[in-house]
Amino acid sequence: MKTILLYAAYTDQMSYYDDWTDAFLEHKNFHTEAINVCGQTCDFKLVTKRLETAELVVLHHSMNGDTLEYLKPFISPLKNRRGKLVSFVGNEVNLPTMSMKEKIKSLKDLDVDIIATQLLQEAGDWLYSDCSKSKIISIPHGLNPAIFSPDRSIKRKIDIGTRSARYGVYIGDNDRNQIIQFFHKNAKQYNFSIDLGLEPGQQKRFNRAEWKHFLNSSVATLSTEAGSFYLEKGDAIVHLILKYLKKKSDKIVLPNEDILRKYYRSIVPSPIRKKVINLLGGNIIESANIDESIDFEGIYEKFFLNAQKCPVYSKAISSRHFDAIGTKTLHIMYPGRYNDILIPGEHYFELAKDHSNILDLKDLLENKQEVNNIVDRTYDYILSKHTHKHRLDAILQALF
Repeated sequence: MKTILLYAAYTDQMSYYDDWTDAFLEHKNFHTEAINVCGQTCDFKLVTKRLETAELVVLHHSMNGDTLEYLKPFISPLKNRRGKLVSFVGNEVNLPTMSMKEKIKSLKDLDVDIIATQLLQEAGDWLYSDCSKSKIISIPHGLNPAIFSPDRSIKRKIDIGTRSARYGVYIGDNDRNQIIQFFHKNAKQYNFSIDLGLEPGQQKRFNRAEWKHFLNSSVATLSTEAGSFYLEKGDAIVHLILKYLKKKSDKIVLPNEDILRKYYRSIVPSPIRKKVINLLGGNIIESANIDESIDFEGIYEKFFLNAQKCPVYSKAISSRHFDAIGTKTLHIMYPGRYNDILIPGEHYFELAKDHSNILDLKDLLENKQEVNNIVDRTYDYILSKHTHKHRLDAILQALF
């Protein structure tokens, strides 16, 4: 099936972006031409013609995960398409920098044939219920075994290692930050060697090759479910929080995706933005960073404590779970459903939210054979049912 995959390669530090692109290029039933729409070599007129005549067009997670700006130039040709349109959805959570309402509207306006949600099926059905012409299918992340595999030449010198972007207070969920902070504060007490990216001199983020090497250097890693139980179709809570934080801030807050912010981002490359802000006396801040010094508990009590939760289970497994499984790195995770794929005890160590079973974890990490039993069993299970190829096979079945 002749397929065009539209993607936006604006970062090399989100490995799952590359994994999904690789999956389409390697699958024998998708004869894929992958087009990077934010590259200088992207010929808009040529791409437009191909979109209108392609048998299948696939919108990568990167086309709507952080912004719709990469998608907007192609709205018209996508509406005039002859073939099928499949759209993945990145960041299925309410963010101050990317409206869920606008994301859903874009899918509805395009009459997407298949919306591939990372969420559980019932959550996807609820979230995209307004997209009445679209078929919703649950397509969580999977394993890329060609990249994320065990490397016996690397010694696992780190007991517990991870890298994770801090969850903002507007998510209404602090699990990711909480589990990392617990081990950051208590590792010495339990004699764990850790690398959480919080100490001076530690590399903050990794590209895909570096992430694979880091996981192979770690006996175990910390993970939580992605998303929030306060997922909304209309962004009401995140708008209230953003308004509140703007009033409290003594800085100039650059709104998301307005003319001023676009100009600022175009003239100031990402690596030096913070330096520019410092030169300006720290008086400018982007919307995404407005909550950096805000206490989660205060925001939770004010905006989430009495708020109505999503009517369905709205958290999901993430790509980092499969990356670690591929490198045979043990998962330490809080309780959750993980798309009903992973089973506690069998596939990962389930750490109680109050950390009351931390001594059980210590005993497990000291038992190398039991750790190997868990990671080997989990690897074989995921390899048999949950690779990217399995995910694309499910998309083919939904198409036909």
